[in-house]
Amino acid sequence: MSAPAEGDSSLKSVVVAVAVNVVIMIAKYVGWFLTASPAMLGEAIHTTADVGNQVLLWIGIRQSARAATPEHPYGWGAARWMWNLMSAMGIFFLGCGVTAYHGIHSLELYLRGHAEPPSHNHVGLIILAVSFVLESFSFVVAMQGINKDRGDTPFLEFLRQGDDPTGVGVLLEDSAAILGVLFALVGIGLSQWLDSPLPDAIATLIIAVLLGVIAVFLAKANGRLLVGASAGPDAEGKIRDALSKDPIVDRLIDLKTEIIGAGKIRVTAQVELHEKLLATRMKVDLDRGVERLAKGEPALPVLTEVAERAVLVTGKEVQRLNGVIDEAVPEAAYVDLEIQ
Repeated sequence: MSAPAEGDSSLKSVVVAVAVNVVIMIAKYVGWFLTASPAMLGEAIHTTADVGNQVLLWIGIRQSARAATPEHPYGWGAARWMWNLMSAMGIFFLGCGVTAYHGIHSLELYLRGHAEPPSHNHVGLIILAVSFVLESFSFVVAMQGINKDRGDTPFLEFLRQGDDPTGVGVLLEDSAAILGVLFALVGIGLSQWLDSPLPDAIATLIIAVLLGVIAVFLAKANGRLLVGASAGPDAEGKIRDALSKDPIVDRLIDLKTEIIGAGKIRVTAQVELHEKLLATRMKVDLDRGVERLAKGEPALPVLTEVAERAVLVTGKEVQRLNGVIDEAVPEAAYVDLEIQ
């Protein structure tokens, strides 16, 4: 398995996020042990899910960097989305599901009058404050990676339609972590101030809903790519313009694109070549063939050579058109050009 490119901004975001969240996860479990706060436990579960999910993202980046093989002729780019989708499911079931269960259980105990009064230990608040700073650092790194990858694409459009949801996943997980810490701070603070476990339980449920929304968004973003999303109207428009302006192309019959990896697309185009122009480029060979026939040479060898030359000239034009498409859309990793 080949290592991903050193310049992969998503890889940097994932590595930073894993390192930060491992520290935060341990601190939050210590805080929960000292405070018995359900919101703190919810945040600890949230961060545990983040660590596991970001490890899945790292696996996806590594696997997607594999070179093409006979079994996978277009490479392993889609592996990144598969692991991203698994990560999104982890956020939903482990992060959202377990946190929601714990919040509902805490709320049920409160309604039955069996809930214990909140601890007034401020260690939990301190841990959450430190977590906020660390999560913010990870968020900044992820945002820098997103801005590098999106180029001139509007931010929200890149989140919805980008070809690499890995960096987006880290960014959204960090965003959810920052908001989750804030909700936990408010919930624990109000519980201590009001001497009631209710705000803490409500904060836990809000964190669960937040994780659920993030998970659904990421599942949709990766699912769109796994089922074969097109490169979009911008890339397809550039390809159409490039082919339509080329003198050898008489008509573009059909054009299909598919995102096959981060920064890689497959292009399939059917074109009709300009027959007269193609014949003009073969004029010397055609004239020579006519002369040979006029001299009485056998027709079959002469026609065979002319046909071979025609195939060669057409092949060179197809190869040149592949270069035209590559120049118009550099991310076109594979071009299938069919002549009609």
